[in-house]
Amino acid sequence: MTISRRAWAIIAGVLVLVIGAGGYASWRYNLFLPDRLCDGAVAAKDVRQVLGDGRIEVVQSQLPKDRAEPGGRCVIRIRNGADLTLQTHGVELADDRSPVDPAMSQPDRGPLGAFANDTGWLVLPAGCRKVPGSTKVFPDRDADILGADVRHRGKHELMWQDDPSKETPDQEARAALARLSADFGAALAKSSGCGSADVPDMHLTAPGPAVTPATDGQLCGLPGVGTGRNLPELAQRVSDPAAPLQSCWVYSQIMSEPALRFTVTTDTRYPTFVASRKSLDTPLPTGWRGAGTDGTVHAQCGKDDLFLHLSGRRDLVAPEPNAFSTPLFTSWANAVAAQRGCEPVAPK
Repeated sequence: MTISRRAWAIIAGVLVLVIGAGGYASWRYNLFLPDRLCDGAVAAKDVRQVLGDGRIEVVQSQLPKDRAEPGGRCVIRIRNGADLTLQTHGVELADDRSPVDPAMSQPDRGPLGAFANDTGWLVLPAGCRKVPGSTKVFPDRDADILGADVRHRGKHELMWQDDPSKETPDQEARAALARLSADFGAALAKSSGCGSADVPDMHLTAPGPAVTPATDGQLCGLPGVGTGRNLPELAQRVSDPAAPLQSCWVYSQIMSEPALRFTVTTDTRYPTFVASRKSLDTPLPTGWRGAGTDGTVHAQCGKDDLFLHLSGRRDLVAPEPNAFSTPLFTSWANAVAAQRGCEPVAPK
């Protein structure tokens, strides 16, 4: 059977289209993209889970070479979409980077951290410090924070990062972001020799329930907790009961910023990320049990160390002379202790 010139032309045209389409697909979707990116630190499938479909490009990849400077950074970009940045933060940034927003999901085992759809943080393995000089501020801290952030290009510069309390939780994206952080942290530890290089087994808790009305005198669902003052209409959000870092944020009518932030945990790793050991060991006023400074209490609760941290509007948290004299702090501290079967922390 003889194939005509016209048939050959059609076959050639089809082949060109097929090859062209294959080449475009390869370029557009990185069909030959390695399974792992950032010098093998993170899985490409997790990057796609976070960033979506499109051509992926590693813009920057830097892992430390020694323990003296265990700072790492990896920036991954998806064409015309978003940038994912994984990087360590020293103590000068860690406090601002580690809010325990009740709308975020937390690892219920392994390292401390919290993740929203597009942002999150994780405590690095013990012994990992990005800025050696930061020991002057928190000398007892032996690890810093690994931040994970997605920036969506095309959004307003000040609006790129979604407020976790206003977003619809995407647990798959959050879990992928947590895995990327854990993988990068383990690679950083292995590269610099600053801690365990084992990738922790993590499972994320659910975000806290939606914002609900709150009543002064029943804040955070705890009887008796309140300011003792007439306040405008309040709303609150409480973290999932399984979260290691229990948090409750109370809002006034302006929902963009919580008026009060309550944090409770028995995890001994968290306190030094918001306070120095010196402040945690400062004797409390007469009648109080434990140690701490304004807004912070560290006390025994059975076999556990109980850590309480209250921050927010200065006029509510610590009017003169200090936070320990306010009905809000004393009622909250004792309500938490009672909930956990402890002796009262504050004088009644």
